[in-house]
Amino acid sequence: MSDFATFATAWDASTGSTRRVRAYLKQTLNSGLVKCAALGKLRPDHSDGEDLDMLAAVGSSLCLFRVNGPGMGITNVCNTPVYSNVLDIVCLHAPAGTQAQVSINNDRGELCAVLSENGVFALVQIERFNNEGYRIRLLSEDRAYMGLEDGSCLRILQKFVLDPLSRVICLVSWLDYIEFVHLDWSDSESTGRHCPMTLGVRLNVEVGGAICDAAILAPAKAELQRVLLVAAVVDSQRQSVFLHLYESWIRPVGSPSAVLLAKLPLPFNMTTPVHIVSLPEHPECFLLVTENEVAFVSALQILSGDVYFYRQQLPQLPGGDCDLVKAFCVAGTTVLPQSYTTGSESPHSRRVPVPRSPLLDIWREPSLSEARRSSETVAGQMAQKVYLATQSGTLLLVSVSSRPSILLTKVCSTPQATEYASQARASWGDVLLFLGTEDPASGVVQAGSTTSVSASDYLFASGDCLDHAVIRVSGISTPDTEMDMTEAMTLIRHGRSVLANQSPMIDFVLGPYMAYWTSGRNPDGAIHRAQFGHAVCVEELIESRDSMAEDKAATFQLWHFALPSVGPCLVLQRAQTAVAIAMDQETGEWQVYQALQQMLAGRCVLFIGAVESTTSLLCISSDRVEVWSTVELSENRSEKLLTLTTARSGEVYTHGVVATSLQSGHSWVILGVESIEGRPTSAPSTDKHSQRRQSSIRVISIPDDFGTSEHEQTAMEMKFAHEISCLRSFTLGDNIYVAVGTYEPRLHLLCLGTELVSMGLDLPLSLPDNVSDVDRMDVDFSESVVPSRASQVINDIYILCNADTCCILVGLRDGTLLQLTLDGSLVAGTAAEERRHIANVTRDVVGNTPVHFAGVSAAASALEDSESIANSGIDGARRAMIVAGSLFLADLKPSGQVAITACFGDGQLLDRTRFVLPAADSVDLDNNMKRYYAVDDASDAISLLSIDLAPQCHIDELAIGCEPRRVICDSETNMLVVAGVLPQSPSAPSPTSCLTVLDPHDGQIHAECKLRPGELIHALETWHIHGPRSYRYICVGTDMYTSTSDSRSGSSTRAKSGRLIIYNLKTAKRKSRPKTPTSPMSDRMTISGQSTASSGYELKYVWESEREGPVSALAHLGDKYLVVAAGSSCLVLKLDVVQRRLIECCEIPLRFPATSLHVRESDIVVGSQREGLHVLRFTPASVDGDGYDELRMVHSARYGVHTADVCYLSNDLVLGVSNGGYIYAMGIPSHRGEFALDYIMGIHLGSECTRIRQGSPVRRLRPPEQSLAWSASNDDSCVLINTVDGALWTLLSITDDAFMLLRQLELAMVAMGPAHAAYPLLTVCGSTCRARHESKLPVAGVVDGAISTTFVEGLTEAEQHHVVQSSSELQRLALLLANSNHQSQCLAEPDNVRVAVESITQLIRGLGQACVC
Repeated sequence: MSDFATFATAWDASTGSTRRVRAYLKQTLNSGLVKCAALGKLRPDHSDGEDLDMLAAVGSSLCLFRVNGPGMGITNVCNTPVYSNVLDIVCLHAPAGTQAQVSINNDRGELCAVLSENGVFALVQIERFNNEGYRIRLLSEDRAYMGLEDGSCLRILQKFVLDPLSRVICLVSWLDYIEFVHLDWSDSESTGRHCPMTLGVRLNVEVGGAICDAAILAPAKAELQRVLLVAAVVDSQRQSVFLHLYESWIRPVGSPSAVLLAKLPLPFNMTTPVHIVSLPEHPECFLLVTENEVAFVSALQILSGDVYFYRQQLPQLPGGDCDLVKAFCVAGTTVLPQSYTTGSESPHSRRVPVPRSPLLDIWREPSLSEARRSSETVAGQMAQKVYLATQSGTLLLVSVSSRPSILLTKVCSTPQATEYASQARASWGDVLLFLGTEDPASGVVQAGSTTSVSASDYLFASGDCLDHAVIRVSGISTPDTEMDMTEAMTLIRHGRSVLANQSPMIDFVLGPYMAYWTSGRNPDGAIHRAQFGHAVCVEELIESRDSMAEDKAATFQLWHFALPSVGPCLVLQRAQTAVAIAMDQETGEWQVYQALQQMLAGRCVLFIGAVESTTSLLCISSDRVEVWSTVELSENRSEKLLTLTTARSGEVYTHGVVATSLQSGHSWVILGVESIEGRPTSAPSTDKHSQRRQSSIRVISIPDDFGTSEHEQTAMEMKFAHEISCLRSFTLGDNIYVAVGTYEPRLHLLCLGTELVSMGLDLPLSLPDNVSDVDRMDVDFSESVVPSRASQVINDIYILCNADTCCILVGLRDGTLLQLTLDGSLVAGTAAEERRHIANVTRDVVGNTPVHFAGVSAAASALEDSESIANSGIDGARRAMIVAGSLFLADLKPSGQVAITACFGDGQLLDRTRFVLPAADSVDLDNNMKRYYAVDDASDAISLLSIDLAPQCHIDELAIGCEPRRVICDSETNMLVVAGVLPQSPSAPSPTSCLTVLDPHDGQIHAECKLRPGELIHALETWHIHGPRSYRYICVGTDMYTSTSDSRSGSSTRAKSGRLIIYNLKTAKRKSRPKTPTSPMSDRMTISGQSTASSGYELKYVWESEREGPVSALAHLGDKYLVVAAGSSCLVLKLDVVQRRLIECCEIPLRFPATSLHVRESDIVVGSQREGLHVLRFTPASVDGDGYDELRMVHSARYGVHTADVCYLSNDLVLGVSNGGYIYAMGIPSHRGEFALDYIMGIHLGSECTRIRQGSPVRRLRPPEQSLAWSASNDDSCVLINTVDGALWTLLSITDDAFMLLRQLELAMVAMGPAHAAYPLLTVCGSTCRARHESKLPVAGVVDGAISTTFVEGLTEAEQHHVVQSSSELQRLALLLANSNHQSQCLAEPDNVRVAVESITQLIRGLGQACVC
């Protein structure tokens, strides 16, 4: 049993004898899948000249976007979570002339109706929030009755159908029922209601069949009080499709009703209807889109029984298959020239031969838009434009005129449409919106305008497996010809940064501080790579030219300042010389600044910068401190004004900084002095300073007026027993602090006032982690904690401070970062009287190079070596940059915790960064962007970086040319191994799987390996064998159908089978040529993609085995055993290293096929298709050969759930996810002999889940919140769960107190009711369960983070107080949490609510930081 690794996580501490687990669930990455959307003037104070707004259902949220002008894409404005799947959204335009229209135009936005899958439809409106932003506010919600007064029987809803004049809105189900809801646009000011519209009469219509689609027709000019609805209904009894025409009146006489006027059967040669498109230009007419054609139909034809529709056939796929229309949008009207209306039909469109309708010459009722037409349009025919997007990627423009005629124009077609498009990825989604038409003369985009054929249309496209895009369709001057895509369509904006669609996310894996997942369908499939942190971009590269200096040594210090008439200057200190460069104001190039270079000749610069409030330059070198005139330097001459001090005989300056008092404005020079005379004392041999010398800190006052005479200034001094390795000064409030690090190593904190005073913080750094309740300066700690004194030398120090907390960051030369949290702040109080002690110490390894620190913003004067914090701006030192090869940003939170997050960008640059310096002329580009000068460790080049101080999740794509199904990350090589399905073609109709070895850093493919035709990969696992010879095995499980024939009967049957294949991921020594298959059973072609030795990788075939059932999951037990789930059985194979094969040890049958495996020590948890999960235990044979290998079932949870994946959270806690979106945890029984697992917790996500992963892609060094149930080893404390639509959810173990508080907060917000902003959106009776359908699976032990996040980010301060005041239990729990955090007594009654709100806010923000993003 020693071969099986043991580990501990935070979930171990959560279980135990109490058998209770509390968890916090939050969506950390929204899917980006746009389900539906609506356009309108939604924001308040929206003027006619502004851009349109779009309200979209994105994943599990409602998002408001601003649609920018042409070519600018969309911008996210705000979002809010929803607790049900959104089916449809429509914008309700207030009728003209009503008070509601006046109110919307003045101070309110337009209303939107939202329909959810659980039968709830809500009215929402956008309102201003906190005087700066916007939020989505629920006005009212109701349920669809669908024939039942209480709505108890939920119908499967389909969509909204909106009247063009917003008089009626209909709820359409998939079967039997349509519900008419009349809209009452009352006078909002006279009634005093917050909502300008209420729901009026509701009528239910039973259609008696399945509803294909429905639409309300545009009214005629003389019939504004009548509503006509047409529906395509499948009559199951007659086995035919009928067009139903219903009539309803706005002000009916007598009892309200919706009457069926007529039913018209479709012609026998017409295929099934797909869409019904109402045509605003043609009243009481519509466009009927079927599987293979479009038809122009009028209500008059349905009433008269006329089936002679004007029909036009749609383009077909190769082979004659139908190219189904997935989405459509109605655009504006076009004035077609007379030649187009009287000419022949389009040569590229085929009419369906039908007799001429006798109703074509009947007088046509004029439409509402005809009254607004100008006289110049009389010469042409008015045509309604409709865009159709098909599943093959073809975009069609349909121009419908009332002749009637239908002109089809193929705007674009993708390459997939010409070759087996039905099996390829669809290039168009289910969402297609018309944004407007650009006037070619003025360039203004207007929605629904009447333009000529030369105008350009703008469309918004999105949907399943598709990133959103804004499309510009250029003017089509000849609609009777087929246009080329490059001439007619232009992709304006690819919305990766705003709407990144990750669907279908079938599999995902965590790499080194990154997450990778599968996305897209072939051949556009890709691996998405996500990094969370601060984005870094290189603005400018300043090369280190050879002409700058003869000293080619590396730069080990850098200063930046600005000089009059010169501009920005940089000084580089190298091993022998200092180099001064400045930017040429004319050319913008950096060149050697000769005047300053002459001044620095022969000096070893320790510090240089401009003196505050003067035009002078202060230079600290190894033997003196001087002041120079910058006016003379501007004239390319140097003039020394003053020598403040010179080094005494037998000593040298090793460090130098400058500090300025914010209260008096006086400045001091702080010097690190080292004695070079006298007898050195002994020191440990591991120290590179083998002979220890005495050192001291000397403080020199800088005079306010510089004289020309040289004189010694009054000095303060403090001596140390070891050499100084680091010196920093910090101005915090009214105090100046000096932080000193020595080679002992030891940290000293001093306060500079009238004299140099020690703060009593004299800390040896050989400390164990998290030692508390002791005064560390009086404790003699063991030297065993410090492995090497030379590597533990202090390299840099930085102080993070706010009004309540102070944290000292100490960076060592071996890449170790120490966080010293003090028991109070250094800002308040007199430093000399109020000593501080260390309350907590944490130690982390951030890199393998010396750790440096840099401030977030440069001081106004470059004199200040570190940040200065005024009493009114304490937050200036909350953040600092950490450099240890890579870049990190440390942020001191109000809770007192320090969150350290990595920076990402050009990975090669960040990995080689030696140190950074904030630019003195840094400008806030976006209030979060800061500029830094960075020195590259390899090339010694200096770059200007822009770093975003706001963390974000950055997603990019790694194209692989196939549809990815599985992905794993090899921990030793960091290579990705992707299992995908190659694009099908007529020559290869069967799907073919392949393995691809991909470098995630540059996207280069190292190796590829094809499998048998028709074989799909279901399982992928890495297995590292360590011993005399090490192997990196890639284990593959496949699934395929095999045909067997009976020679007697001559019949053939198909059966599922699978294979287990083992490959070795080897380092390629040289470029390999494609080899012939080593086995006749399959194609094992190995391709190496690297030409240099030991720089690439290849897959080498090792072994395979045929299985009776599909191999669905794999997991390894140490170095010897492999667990395989094949069909309805689970077996263990033993590795024979000598024979290089696997031997079957034992097997156990299951009742249903297994789906997933996870191993912890010798226990195996198996996910089942219909029985939840099972726990198996493997007992290997003894070493001496006695006994036998045994695999037996010890526990089971026959839950009736199709489990997609399972995972061990601890020794006695198992987590499972179902394909229905249910997350549940089961506990191992505490009593021996019990077989059934105990239910622990569960919650619904509302979308299909596929994978569970433990860990986090965020490089966070310490958990930022004390309410998390973290363990000493917190690497596996986070649990990530993905859904197919592309969302990532984080599950955290929290304390019982935090759970009870958040649960009470949820109950209080639900109890506020729909009229309050805290009420959750789209819930059934206030239930926040996200189950898509009625489920009997329990929900317990998990709190949904979306509700708590709404409390912090979606409510005003007054609304937060209202929620807390409504629940005495919530207020009590929040005050208990506040008292435990601050060790304070109960507060006065007026302050209880304020403190409770602050405590809840601090808790929720801390939990949010612990999640991925």
